[in-house]
Amino acid sequence: MNLLQIGQAVADRVGLPRPTSIISSSDQVTRQLVALVQQEGKELASRYGWRVLTKEKTFTATATEIQSSVIPADFDRFVDGTFWNRTENRLVLGPASAQEWQALKSDRIQAVHDIFRHRGNDLLLLPTPGAGNSYSFEYVSTYWVATASASTTGSQEEFTDDGDIPLLDSELMVLGAAWRFLRSKGLDYSEPFRSYEVLVARKIGRDGGAPTLNMTGPSDKYPAPKATIPDGSWNIS
Repeated sequence: MNLLQIGQAVADRVGLPRPTSIISSSDQVTRQLVALVQQEGKELASRYGWRVLTKEKTFTATATEIQSSVIPADFDRFVDGTFWNRTENRLVLGPASAQEWQALKSDRIQAVHDIFRHRGNDLLLLPTPGAGNSYSFEYVSTYWVATASASTTGSQEEFTDDGDIPLLDSELMVLGAAWRFLRSKGLDYSEPFRSYEVLVARKIGRDGGAPTLNMTGPSDKYPAPKATIPDGSWNIS
């Protein structure tokens, strides 16, 4: 569903006439619908690390503590535990707090483990990386809106055209805007809000799948991880 279709669906749910255009409308009620759909999209995008908004960033380090121009323009937050020094095959710990970083900087012993801090729009690394080292991390994007011509690639933080398409679930957008509209008018919104929260929880639970957890230990179906040793004659002396 695009923005216009979402706005029309919200109008149907709350008993309003269907708008024929929405983003450029001068009608005050239609403008309120647009604002509520925009609000719903932004809050839904920040509520959870949705698979469709998760991206990977790779970069080649310079031999300096401060790595400039690394943080993407659509960066919202890091996905925990995904920052790696690929050259050295090491997990990069962090993000360090301001207090932790200053303690590391004041220590006479150089940091042993790779650690990072996000300060301003810069990425800081300790120990100072070797020039040319490859790093990667995953992050959640703020671009939850796509244009009609590139409907699967987020490129905007809000709707700017009736044909724009949300990367997030359209039914959630409709339900979210509907209960917000009812609340703004002082009407009972308890059931639409309940339905919305149930659907949000269901979508989060199903987003991206989940690993199978085995509580009984290794078995034929769930063997324990082990090293693979190539065949050969090994000299153990």
